[in-house]
Amino acid sequence: MIYSFHTILVLGHILALALGLGSALLADWIVLRKLAFGTVSQRAAGQLIDLSHAVCAGLVLIWITGALLVTDNALNAPASIMNQKLWAKLAIVTALTLNAVLLHKIAMPMVTRRVGQPLFGAAFDRLAMASTLLGAVSMVSWVFSAYLGVARELNGRENFVPIFVSYLGALLLAWALALVLLWSMRQRRTSSEPFPFSGTPVQSS
Repeated sequence: MIYSFHTILVLGHILALALGLGSALLADWIVLRKLAFGTVSQRAAGQLIDLSHAVCAGLVLIWITGALLVTDNALNAPASIMNQKLWAKLAIVTALTLNAVLLHKIAMPMVTRRVGQPLFGAAFDRLAMASTLLGAVSMVSWVFSAYLGVARELNGRENFVPIFVSYLGALLLAWALALVLLWSMRQRRTSSEPFPFSGTPVQSS
């Protein structure tokens, strides 16, 4: 037999990860390139909504294939269920799923309401800070869970706490960078300097 059920599950899990992570990366690029430093277009808003659906589809497939993989591994090697890396990955994917729900509740409606306007206002309001946090959680969680999926050297060697603390550290760093970018955007909006990646100046109204 040239194939096995386990191998098919692994392939499905990888494809689900590629769908979710790829869509999340493309969505972040659209926000950075087309929305964060200018006005929100109807086309860009539609693209973000489509990509958010692809991310959700990837998450659903990750949960299904992941649950089947864990069950298959537990049946063949019961000790595998005690792998601390597995529990860290489960916690991160759970955070990613909850974050996706919040993105649909907060970020997507905000994007559609801002068509024809700048995505963020000139001030550091709570909505802007929450949106940058949601974006940071999405990106860091996708990349970190992908890393844990391929880091076989961590199996049975690292505990849950140091793995999760590393994840939280990466998350805080990403959020800090996002806030710096948001602050820079606000400063540039009050001047005629060209915005990064756009090459065109944006005047304050």
